[in-house]
Amino acid sequence: MITIRPISMEDREHFHQLVQNNKERLVDYFPITIEKAATPEIAADSIKMYSILAGKKELFVMTINNEQNNLIGLIFLKNIDAKTSKCEIAYFIDKNEEGKGHTSIAVKQALQTAFNDLGLNKVYCRVDPENTASNKVAIKNGFELEGVLKKEFRIDNGNLIDLNYYGRFRDN
Repeated sequence: MITIRPISMEDREHFHQLVQNNKERLVDYFPITIEKAATPEIAADSIKMYSILAGKKELFVMTINNEQNNLIGLIFLKNIDAKTSKCEIAYFIDKNEEGKGHTSIAVKQALQTAFNDLGLNKVYCRVDPENTASNKVAIKNGFELEGVLKKEFRIDNGNLIDLNYYGRFRDN
């Protein structure tokens, strides 16, 4: 069974290792996360910061854990806007765990956190149109394509890419 939980200090080595093992895949979309997990020491400092931001309801970083309770991915509830009652969700899974449905299950659980625990009305995600797996995760979790944001995001090589903008409301 896949579970999610807030990242904790006990995760620092696994957080660092997960990011390092997937660095090539994350460089375009999670450059800040790569910086935040560059070393075990930096990962520990980042987890402290994540805890403070969670306490302020500004950012939630959650681990995706498999049946053996191993950290296999991360989910972020970020850009939380209390005024409009929405946030962005971002997620990634270890390359060895792709295609098993784990991310879809974890996103479903994170949506429950956003809607039930945080009381938000909308969660959105921005996905590279070429990232078939991530687009499928969004659609499987009831997100609707609201539009395509043209030249919205700069990837590592400097190119600007389009992003699919998906939204999901509490009532979906």
